This record gives sequence, structure tokens and C-alpha cells, in this order.
Amino acid sequence: MTTSHDLPAKILMVFAHADDETLLAGALVAHLVAEGHEINILCLSPGEDDRYRRLQKACDELGVTKLETLRYSDGEMWPEEAAVGEVNSLQSKIALVPVSDLAGRISGRVRELAPQAIVTHSVYGDYGHPDHASVHKAVAESISTSPLPIQLYALDWPRWMVRMNSRLMRLGRMDTRRMGPDGKFNFDLSISAVKGESLSIDASGGLPARRVASKWYSREISQGPLVMRMLEKMPLRLQRLFLGRARLRLLNSIDSELE
Repeated sequence: MTTSHDLPAKILMVFAHADDETLLAGALVAHLVAEGHEINILCLSPGEDDRYRRLQKACDELGVTKLETLRYSDGEMWPEEAAVGEVNSLQSKIALVPVSDLAGRISGRVRELAPQAIVTHSVYGDYGHPDHASVHKAVAESISTSPLPIQLYALDWPRWMVRMNSRLMRLGRMDTRRMGPDGKFNFDLSISAVKGESLSIDASGGLPARRVASKWYSREISQGPLVMRMLEKMPLRLQRLFLGRARLRLLNSIDSELE
């Protein structure tokens, strides 16, 4: 087990979409801010004006120091959804952009913000979102070529919860081996690709701030996966059982001492 004091003072969190910073990591963000850490956030797909405004409001509620954005578009969870009607340019959808291109854009913001640690999505895309998995790969690539000594952490979730979500999707006749706008993301296979040392942080103190911030995303919650909808309806005392402890995986190790 680790505590927030084991993490560096200046942390950049990199997420795919507006709402990820709150729904996936809001308790951790608020907890780290309360402990004195500087938390900056980079969101690759902030959405149009209304969604971006709500992203800003949520970050304010969590205590984020600085919000940075890129201008990519959300990719669909399933190829069938992409075929219904194209609204976004194919070239701008996160899951379809070459990882090296994403990494290059992320690297620029990393140099600008100079974090001591980065937290991003899991290798399996958290609940299986192809955009999340692409961002994970891009952040890892950007760190591998960075001259800065940066610790890289990935969000992690109890394996039973991840596998239950995959099972529920399959029960809904969805192919978890063929996801994303191009059908190239295999959720089930990526679950077995987890590496790194697992860390656990008691972030339950940040749940009240997360609850307030999440109100800005009621629309996204109502359209989210079943597991997410169930969690968001729980009272805080029950949410603590599932969201009160933040799990991270350290994907690299920096020898030099970080303040």
C-alpha cells in the first residue's frame, strides 16, 4: 500500500475525454489536491463549447491547477456505431489517430508543464474504451522518449470488476474482441497485458468533491456503461467500497529522488 505522500508534488493527468477526469479519477484528484499536490490535466477530446464548459466547471470543483486540451474527437466503442453516421472526421478520432502522432502532441504539453509524474488510462481502456487504450499507448510512448525524469502511472481497477464489465457487454451481444470505430481493439486480450507494480491509495476523502463535480456530467452518466450507472447511483457510504481506494500501476521506475 502507498499514500499520496509517496507521489511527486507535481502531477499531470492525461485523459481521453471530458468527464474521465471526474468519473474515473475524481476522488483521487480531489484527494491529492487536498494533500498539497499540484494537479494539471490534459484532455485530448474536450468536446464542443458546452462540454468544454462543463469540463472546466468539474475541474474547478476538483481543485485542478491547470487544464490543457487538444482538439481530437471521441471515437465510438463499436464499429457498428461508427457506420450509423459520421459526424467527426476520421482523422481526428482518437482511436484512429496513429499512436506516434498522439504521442508527439502529448510530448509537447509534457515539456511545457514539466510534471514529475503522469497518471493516465489503463492499458485495457478502464471499462474497455478504445480511446482510453490509445491514450495509454501514446502517453507511454511520449514518456519513453522524454529527457525528463517522469514516473508513469496507469489507472487500475479490480480485475473482477473489469471482467464483469466485459461479461455484461458479451451478454448484451457485443463483441468485446472487436471494438472501436475500426473494430481493431480487443478488450479481452488487453486485460491480460497488465504490467507494473500495483499501488493503492485511500482517496475516500475526495469522494464528496467527486460527487459535486460529477453533476456536470449527468448526461454522460445516463449514456454510460451499466457498471458506471450503477456506481453513480450509490450513496457515498457505498461508493467508498468501490471508488474510495484509488488503484495505480507504476509502469516505470525513476532512480533519482523525487521531491
